[in-house]
Amino acid sequence: MENVLIFSSEKEVRFGKLLRYIIPTYLTSLFNTVYTIIDGIFVSAYVGTDALAAINIVYPIVNVLTGIALIFATGGSAVAALHIGGNRKKEADRSFSVSVITSILLGSLVSLGVLLNLSGILNLLGAASLTMTDCRTYALWWLLGTPVVIGKELFTYFIRIDGAPTYSLVTALSGGILNIVLDYILIGCFRMGILGAALATMLGLLLSFCMGLYYFVRKRKHLSFTLHGLSLQEAVRCMVNGVSEFVDQLAIAITTIVFNRTALTFAGEDGVAAISIIMYLQFLSIGVYFGFSMGIAPPLGYAYGDKKEGVCRILERYAYRFFAIAPLVIYTLTYFFAPLGVSCFAPSASPVFSLAVSGMRIYGIGFLFAGINIFSAVRMMAYGKGNFSGLITFPRSFALLLLFLAFLPKIGGMTGIWLAVPAAEFLTLLVSFSFLRMEPKGKADV
Repeated sequence: MENVLIFSSEKEVRFGKLLRYIIPTYLTSLFNTVYTIIDGIFVSAYVGTDALAAINIVYPIVNVLTGIALIFATGGSAVAALHIGGNRKKEADRSFSVSVITSILLGSLVSLGVLLNLSGILNLLGAASLTMTDCRTYALWWLLGTPVVIGKELFTYFIRIDGAPTYSLVTALSGGILNIVLDYILIGCFRMGILGAALATMLGLLLSFCMGLYYFVRKRKHLSFTLHGLSLQEAVRCMVNGVSEFVDQLAIAITTIVFNRTALTFAGEDGVAAISIIMYLQFLSIGVYFGFSMGIAPPLGYAYGDKKEGVCRILERYAYRFFAIAPLVIYTLTYFFAPLGVSCFAPSASPVFSLAVSGMRIYGIGFLFAGINIFSAVRMMAYGKGNFSGLITFPRSFALLLLFLAFLPKIGGMTGIWLAVPAAEFLTLLVSFSFLRMEPKGKADV
């Protein structure tokens, strides 16, 4: 199975060749972020910040569905990359197929459970009389569209692993552009509010899903869908390898609830709206780190699967150079452009604006440390050691974050809320560095 990103020796490694994966993957991540933000801008401008808060309240449900998709998309695709690097096509096909089937079935079951208990779950998430109707509308469309939501995510990752990162970008780009156009038509022109935002998002995802399906029917290079030889054991392997991404999404869901409730205590509905704006804007920075890390992960997986440890070390050095520079640039831009970013969601005279600007500048300190934490987790996943990846993700996204959210706001109010993420990211560095010192030796856990 020929693949231009499988390096047979250290001399073949060239940064220019790596960019064939890194740039499309980064742009895919960035564009997904941009059209998510544009969703928020349209809702905030044409419906109001209460509607934006409603979307934020529903997002833990979205995070759970996304987490189910990502646990198999990242974990399964990393396992498939190891098999491709080791020239094991049948095993790669099985990893791909079992990931698609299991994730869609599991996601559909979870969605059904949520649908049957939707009102109670929304109350638990913080929906009040002011936001309940919008929350129900937005949640219903995400739950009904679960197979498309999960399938789109799976196809995006596996197309990249199949050696077509540019097509993966085009898939995401097409759905994103349709989403933006429909946002303008349904929210801006037809004034359909939250319903318009949900429809625009689902139709954009449906287009990306159909393009992914078309790729694996007509344009695939290496991976084929098969029902032969599939096993629960293989599904568990893929799931365990991607566990860090599920932990991350589940943690986002839980911490979003905590963020919202804590902000509500200290600043009311304005605090929840400010949290919503910061959650949107932070995707721009985290997307850079995640896009680069996921872009370099397939070549790492190919090399490790082919037992080329020297190639792995060269690829890692490129990553370390990037994460030595990028965080400084990103935080500088965050600090100075925070007012511009927030102004896209709230008028400068509103209390939400000042809350979000000051919050973004403090919250953004975490961007100085998040990059290397994300890369260290993705690196272990690329080597088929997703259990170690989870040990990095769990403290930064969940345990430490909840710990700091429990007591920092009692000391510093809203400032304490904003400081929780930087504190969690900083302490996670200790865990990340210990794993980064681990040499890529031994057999991948596939």
